[in-house]
Amino acid sequence: MQIEVSRVSADGLEFEGEEDASILELQSSDNLTPEGPVRYRVTAQVLKPRLIVHGEVEAPLRGECSRCGGFFSTLVRDPAFLRDYLLQDGQKEVDITPDLREAVLLQLPANPLCAESCAGLCPQCGSNLNEGPCECRPSSDGGRWGALDGLRL
Repeated sequence: MQIEVSRVSADGLEFEGEEDASILELQSSDNLTPEGPVRYRVTAQVLKPRLIVHGEVEAPLRGECSRCGGFFSTLVRDPAFLRDYLLQDGQKEVDITPDLREAVLLQLPANPLCAESCAGLCPQCGSNLNEGPCECRPSSDGGRWGALDGLRL
């Protein structure tokens, strides 16, 4: 997204549009893939010698849940996009595309979840506990912390 500086005043000028999802440069090994374009709605203001750009940016993504492995769709959004560009003498345009990309990437969760209430997988049989309880019995050995039960302190 290129902003032509000569079109922008101190009163501001609104820009709304889309960028191709390829600007996100997500790798195939990532748990999230784009489902559509990156959308933005920003207002630009020239307050010499600066260009201030603020607004919102969002991207629809498809992800793999880090608990259950199921796939889900989500909208990653930065409602408080704000950047300050120092204008050089004679500068005609400012490219905000890298900053739109950064705004979306900074909103990505480290461990994407299909839902906050995701129950995950059974540690014994691997069944998806979101689909219902499994047939496994609770471990009789006290689980992974069972050895600590015998400690005398």
